[in-house]
Amino acid sequence: MYISNMKLTNFRSFNGNNELQFNDGLNFFVGNNNCGKTTVFKAVEFIQNGKDKSEFITIGKENEEIAVEITLSGDDIEGIVNNNELKKYKNYIYEKNETLNITIKRSSKNDSIVQNGRKKDLDIKNIRTWNNEENQFENPTGIDKTINALFDAQFVYSDIKNEEYRDFGKTKVMGKLINSITKDFQHSKVYKDLIKAHEKAFGDEGLKSSLHDTEKELQKILGEQYGEAEVEFKFELPDMNNFLKHGTINLTENNITTEVSEKGTGMQRALAMSLIQVYSNIVNKENAKQLLFFIDEPETFLHPKAQAKIINAFRKISRETQVFITTHSPYLLKQFDNDIDDIKIFKSESDRKVICSQNINSFPFSPTWGEINYLAFDIVNVEFFNELYGYL
Repeated sequence: MYISNMKLTNFRSFNGNNELQFNDGLNFFVGNNNCGKTTVFKAVEFIQNGKDKSEFITIGKENEEIAVEITLSGDDIEGIVNNNELKKYKNYIYEKNETLNITIKRSSKNDSIVQNGRKKDLDIKNIRTWNNEENQFENPTGIDKTINALFDAQFVYSDIKNEEYRDFGKTKVMGKLINSITKDFQHSKVYKDLIKAHEKAFGDEGLKSSLHDTEKELQKILGEQYGEAEVEFKFELPDMNNFLKHGTINLTENNITTEVSEKGTGMQRALAMSLIQVYSNIVNKENAKQLLFFIDEPETFLHPKAQAKIINAFRKISRETQVFITTHSPYLLKQFDNDIDDIKIFKSESDRKVICSQNINSFPFSPTWGEINYLAFDIVNVEFFNELYGYL
């Protein structure tokens, strides 16, 4: 399953109605800063949890509708919605362009519809799902949290702090990875032995025995002043997530081991890129829900050889998972393959916001690196001169 289509209405720099098409593999977004590349990423975030119109509305359109609509496509959709959390989506699958689709939308427009014979009000808090038979958007799931069970969008922004990828919290990438791998650990003999050891250390024969007199003294004073009540200290075994979130990552180089936080930004960025590759492998094996990657300038802090390696890694991931990349790097763009990849050039001009790959057609062999560089950044390089000369 992948995002095949996106419609943006008055969303940030996308004034009015805009529509974008994507392929199911590797999607390159190219252009100068502040021209809307990461706005596409923010649109997916808005679908997932956007509640505040003012944060995303196009300047000057504050009194108009803001909306993001995405179509998820793929023959595997039926299998994905068999999950108990997603069964309500089953009746909203429709066939188009020789594949299965689900279209979802979040909009600030307040609507009233008749759904299953009953009136229902819709606002920005609701995820709307297209009913192809009734020819209307409906809200089959009530609350919008179920959208996160439909697909997992993993964002890596260029300005994100590296601490995000050293954090073992359950909502972070590292925490998700560790939790995925250690699901069965709590049923293991080692963990059961830990429970017994904890009970012995903190139970009646351990720490609690040292606090017995304190319990009695507290109970006595409480009874004299406020009425009878029994006081007992209890030390429960912490939740598994509490153990995991205190984890750290160490790296060893030249027989010297240090925490990753003490390494340079290049090494930390490389670790973040490696982490999402491992996470992708785990999620794809589980087939629990679709994973989508949105990577902002993956070349940040990476030297040219590392950039070449990272794009090859993303290409491998894109065989199973849709990947979106924003970039300015020639080392990444030179790896663009017109036969299997998609590229979009983002411009600041209001009348031509996005140039799609099929419209980059100066040559029979378009698009080329020189051509992309010229259209995206208004720079004429030697490669483009050679391409033009060879074509003439």
